[in-house]
Amino acid sequence: MLRRQLLIAAAATLWGMVWFAPYASAQTPRVRTLTYDSQRKEWVEEPPPAAGTAAGDLYEIRRLVAGKEYRKALSEVKRFIKQYGKSDGLYPEVLIAQADALIGRKQFDKAHTILQSFLSEFGGMAITTEALRLEFVVAEAYMSGVKRRVWVVFRVSGVDEAYKILDQIAADYPDSRLAELAIKAKGDHLFKVGEQALAELEYARMLRDYPKSRYHQYALRRAADSALASFAGVDYDEAALIEAEERYKDYQTRYRVEADHESVGQVVDTIHEMRAEKDYRIGEYYERTDHLGSAVFHYKSVRENWPNTIAAARVTRRLELLGALAPVASTAGASDGQ
Repeated sequence: MLRRQLLIAAAATLWGMVWFAPYASAQTPRVRTLTYDSQRKEWVEEPPPAAGTAAGDLYEIRRLVAGKEYRKALSEVKRFIKQYGKSDGLYPEVLIAQADALIGRKQFDKAHTILQSFLSEFGGMAITTEALRLEFVVAEAYMSGVKRRVWVVFRVSGVDEAYKILDQIAADYPDSRLAELAIKAKGDHLFKVGEQALAELEYARMLRDYPKSRYHQYALRRAADSALASFAGVDYDEAALIEAEERYKDYQTRYRVEADHESVGQVVDTIHEMRAEKDYRIGEYYERTDHLGSAVFHYKSVRENWPNTIAAARVTRRLELLGALAPVASTAGASDGQ
């Protein structure tokens, strides 16, 4: 058991050093007004819209957010809504800027509420991508340990809400770039906190829904690691162990060079040792309870399926004692006599 835990820990540590998710960040690009010039076939920067107009005021809000003047930006948002109302065509974009400013002030709960309102009312707009990016940032904050405020007074873990956000992105916007990253982020967090069985489900979902993803190799390896880590031990069901072996073998087939470099073959050998040990213990149980036929069956299974394991050497002696296998020395002597 200790050897298995050390093996999994080492594999996970090395894997984490090699792979990481380029998640969306809270950084906001410099405010620019660009338009495509079809004659010049290039994007050109236009002067900002006039101050005192809805477009000009929105530009000013964005400028303040980009400059990290979040308090002023939020004041301008209130002024915009009071002056132009929620029926203005630019109101959805103002909501996005408001959420961005709230995130800048680390008011993630308020930002999340506004973004949920935007997605329910304006989810089909082109700027929905930006709303999803900001929701992703909120989810990352919750998973990093930021607490949610409930009923004004209580502060509780935001992890469950983060999972809901990521599930919503993946389920409602499967064609967006963030969808597969949402699944990956949830899987990575579950893996990190030790929920290996649930993590394996997320990586398997990623492999199924995004077979051509640039994270396919990463997800396949993590799915295998998660399945192996979720195996409770040789005294328990081996379904997770079988799943892990299949994942590792698939990884070896698809990414042979990487698998060799990462010593995946040794991990598979360790799985064989554990599966052989499990069958050996089942045989031992049947032998103790005088079900000798069943004991012989499982002992022979070890020899046939995992002949090069430690357990295979042990069952040979048991089979000899049970009379189900001729002693090696006796067999050799009979041959010499002939």
